[in-house]
Amino acid sequence: MNLSMGNKNIVIGLIVIMLYLPMTFFIERASALHAFHSKAAAVVLDAKASDLLTHQVVDVKKGPAYRTGGIYFTNYYPASYVAVPNASRDAGHNMRFYAWMSALFGIAVGVIVGLQSQASMALRSWTSWLAVIGVVLFPLRDTIGFCGRYLNPNFSLGWLAQILYPIKWIGGAAVFFSLLIALIVFAQGAQRATAK
Repeated sequence: MNLSMGNKNIVIGLIVIMLYLPMTFFIERASALHAFHSKAAAVVLDAKASDLLTHQVVDVKKGPAYRTGGIYFTNYYPASYVAVPNASRDAGHNMRFYAWMSALFGIAVGVIVGLQSQASMALRSWTSWLAVIGVVLFPLRDTIGFCGRYLNPNFSLGWLAQILYPIKWIGGAAVFFSLLIALIVFAQGAQRATAK
């Protein structure tokens, strides 16, 4: 076994896992911060008659889903509230999941290109570098979104999203194609090994 081709993938994958492992503390800590609270919304109805079709929505109340004395946020009935997803908190969970997922895929690619020394050198090199690009770029958008909101509750990706979304797509495509080419490398290496 010669991992000289895939050793960078294994090392970078392990570094990414180690970097994002302590982020679990900040993700769990974020639930106590105001900007990361679950949101809720309730509608105020003007009941013109007993017929539900004649009711009219006159106001929408939004706010943190605090529970005080069995009542959520205001004196409305708790069942009238609908949970509103908090993208800032979800970005933390996505950040950790995407980082670990792409790191594990990068490690798998590193092992495959290292083991299949019979396969084409160019294919192995492309696969290895695509995996590195994917591991670095794929979790970047959620990392910036979560860390920015964690440090500053008023942070918004705003114009950065125009740059970060294509970077995420490029990272996702790099992970996909590295895995696809890794399958070709694996099949090619196994075929040449049996031919010998």
